[in-house]
Amino acid sequence: MKAILIEHARIWTNGAGLIEDGFVLIEGDKIARVGKMGDRPKPPKGAEAIDVKGRLLLPGFVCAHTHLYSALARGLALPGVSPKRFGEILEQFWWRLDKALDQERIYYSALIGGIEFIKSGVTTILDHHASPNSIRGSLKAIKRAVVDELGLRASLCYETSDRDGPERAREGIAENIEFFDYAQAEGDDRLSALIGLHASFTLSDETLKRLKRELGDREAGFHIHLAEGPEDQEDSLKRYKKRVVERLRDLGILNDKTVLAHGVHLDENEKAILAEAGAILVHNPQSNMNNAVGVADIPGMLNKGILVGLGNDGFGYEMLSDLRAMTLVHKLARRDPKAMGFDLAHKVFFENNYAIVKRLFGVEVGKIRPGYQADLIIVDYLPPTPLTEGNLMGHLLFGLVGNPRVLTAIVDGRVVMKDRRILGVDEEAAYREARGAAERLWKRIK
Repeated sequence: MKAILIEHARIWTNGAGLIEDGFVLIEGDKIARVGKMGDRPKPPKGAEAIDVKGRLLLPGFVCAHTHLYSALARGLALPGVSPKRFGEILEQFWWRLDKALDQERIYYSALIGGIEFIKSGVTTILDHHASPNSIRGSLKAIKRAVVDELGLRASLCYETSDRDGPERAREGIAENIEFFDYAQAEGDDRLSALIGLHASFTLSDETLKRLKRELGDREAGFHIHLAEGPEDQEDSLKRYKKRVVERLRDLGILNDKTVLAHGVHLDENEKAILAEAGAILVHNPQSNMNNAVGVADIPGMLNKGILVGLGNDGFGYEMLSDLRAMTLVHKLARRDPKAMGFDLAHKVFFENNYAIVKRLFGVEVGKIRPGYQADLIIVDYLPPTPLTEGNLMGHLLFGLVGNPRVLTAIVDGRVVMKDRRILGVDEEAAYREARGAAERLWKRIK
């Protein structure tokens, strides 16, 4: 892997000050040197020089919970969709969509979703996949698209559930364990595997105990939806006489690599259990608003020491929109303009999301300083007001939301997009094939 020298950049280091007219030297997959242009070293022989002409250099963004398979749902209108509760949204729309997926559509949804993530500045994703009629091999199809072809850093899992019967549940367990072992053997720091679970209300004790038995002594984390709508708590209390977090704890699902999406309907004891377990909670504000499920107590969970990250639950690809939604929805819900300040938003997005990557991938990302992995983005942004180390949040949320203008993306020291062009992929062909795949998918559903 050749060295890369980024020159004439406005560098937001995320903790070590803003560098005007700076350079970054990347050697292999890591940042080797950072400084002002006047201190720029002689580039190594054969190094690629990238003159960014004063543009903004940032750490690549992380999406800590998403569903790539939603990429082919854009514009899809299904008859008979008139939900009154969250569970009906799943039954009437998403569970009809995921049943129609096959290997072709899995691959193209991952490819298109990955392209759009990169163009929005995202360099790491945690995906949660479901395709009940095409389970085996689905995770390798996603990996081929997003890791092998696009170069993203990705954590993958399959959504094990009882909702499609015991055979599908067993297939989900097998797919997760087989892919977990595969990812461990690959030794690629761009790839991580978790054990995917849908949600407590579609998983029996028998299935979860079977999963634990088959996992054996593997040190695996889990990726599961937690108390997104009221269904989780209602089901757990009715069937097991305990709240959902207590149930997951008792079944051995909670550990420091377990990713829990949403956490909207939790009580104080459940939050304390999550904090004690060291589990990860991922907030998905725009999806929660769209599904009208409520607002998670993110400030309260942060105060308890829970590692709270930010995802999008498959609701688009631009994480800056979810970042701004997070800052706004908590103020509205609490009627308190101080409920989610820039300090808490920064902690979730620019500290905790990177801490999640460290736990799951074993690498340091998120700061532009020597020794960190070279996951970087170059953004075409000319600030109309002073830009400092401490006020970037204001520029992101009021200057770049809706149009991040990411020109170049680097993942693990590899340029994956340059001048808005994804390298190694024919984008026009990808979108053309995806439209055909989506059309066939829609016909199958209807």
